[in-house]
Amino acid sequence: MPYDASDKSLRRQAIFLQAATTIIVVGTVLNYLRTGEVIPFVFALFGSGLTEVEIDGFLKGLAVALPSFCYAGAVLAAGGIFGRVAAGEIFSARNSASLGAVGAWLSVGALVAMLVTPAVVDWFDLGALRFRTQPTDMLIAVIGGLIQMLGLVHSRATALRSELDEII
Repeated sequence: MPYDASDKSLRRQAIFLQAATTIIVVGTVLNYLRTGEVIPFVFALFGSGLTEVEIDGFLKGLAVALPSFCYAGAVLAAGGIFGRVAAGEIFSARNSASLGAVGAWLSVGALVAMLVTPAVVDWFDLGALRFRTQPTDMLIAVIGGLIQMLGLVHSRATALRSELDEII
């Protein structure tokens, strides 16, 4: 059910936030292309061939960037919510699912930052698998789980609202 004209500020805010999410995702990808050893990897791939150092550098850069890509997935899912809110769609199954996806991407990104990234980087640097946990990564994982739960609650609230609308 679309909202009424009194919610114009909500619509403006949602449009602004949707644009911001697009900028953040594009910025994340461009930053990776700038710092992630991608350009030398591509030139070596189509040029003289890849050396072990170039492959290792590319894989380490990818491992370091993986959490950022997961967080960008959360931002992209949030952008979908903002776009639908701007169009007047607030309580919907798609918004509930997207809210759950935001939480899932955050949780996965935090787990990758704690488990995958340090293991891959230390494997290439030290020849050993190590894992590191930072309080911020643990906090992001918990907040991601909370947002997933809010998506489930939102889904149930949407179903209840549909039932009430049918009764009324």
